[in-house]
Amino acid sequence: MSDRYRCRMDHRNLPPLDGAVWRALVPGDAEAMADLQNACFEVDRTYRITSGEMRDEFDRFGEHADEDSIGAFAQNGSMLALGWCGVPPGAETEHRGFVWILVHPDIRGRIDDALLDWVETAGSARLRSFDDGLPAALYRYEILDGMVDEAALLERHGFVPARYFTENLRDLSLPIDTAPLAGGLTTRSWTEEVSGDALTVHNAAFADHWASQPIAPEQWASYHDNEFFLPQTSLVVYDGDQPVAYMQCSKYPHDWDDRGRTEAWIEGIGTIRSHRGRGIASALITMAMRAFREDDMEYAILGVDSENPTGANRIYERLGFVPERRSTAFRKPVQ
Repeated sequence: MSDRYRCRMDHRNLPPLDGAVWRALVPGDAEAMADLQNACFEVDRTYRITSGEMRDEFDRFGEHADEDSIGAFAQNGSMLALGWCGVPPGAETEHRGFVWILVHPDIRGRIDDALLDWVETAGSARLRSFDDGLPAALYRYEILDGMVDEAALLERHGFVPARYFTENLRDLSLPIDTAPLAGGLTTRSWTEEVSGDALTVHNAAFADHWASQPIAPEQWASYHDNEFFLPQTSLVVYDGDQPVAYMQCSKYPHDWDDRGRTEAWIEGIGTIRSHRGRGIASALITMAMRAFREDDMEYAILGVDSENPTGANRIYERLGFVPERRSTAFRKPVQ
């Protein structure tokens, strides 16, 4: 990295914060990061998070965390703010930088713009370091409709609303129809071998989705190698020896008190183009709902792009899912 880049990313460009120290994030900060996220949850009503989930962020984006992340630490070791722009490898059509900022509710409004400036600069520099001619953009996902201050912050910095997503809820006390797999198709529960096939399916199935890029093998494990993943409910569908669809499920008990219910997530589901229209997604979701109900879950939940090109929204509606809340994805091109 050039000295010019290091100067630009110097934490001294950030405003002082009552004796707090600015420095890059390291995996050992996971507990303080989780505490900050959970303090923000009380205002934003997003999700609570565990320190283990925060450590997963380093598995995905930690290679350059010493240059692309920053945190403000109070003298007692607690975290007042963080900023990070994670840039995953393996882009095929667009390099993406995922912007993430958290500012403790007690100090919001004091450093938000400066922190976002810092993260934008770090992320843009990382994106410009690629020399392959692909376009690049910064993204900020999961801005719930009630997070008006953060939406305004992003818009002040030139981000624009680019896509809307909904969380869809299914009451498992209602009848669940039978939706069997078509003849010749089989399922396998999650194992290390099956995981590789699931990644192959995921990357193929999401190739035509908005802003999607392949997930690199070295990042894939961070999406399921944790205490919340449900391997027996997470499946890959095969047509002979060919993997053609997958479903990934998890549950997060630390959310249940706040959400007033027990629930499990269908976090990922996809079918390759050649096998769409054969009822595979419906069969997988039905299997998941039955498994969740047997596990005493009250609801199933999944997120979906409101403009999903595969007709997924119609499938979810037919299976009894109803939208519960909406979030916006913001985007800003990097020249």
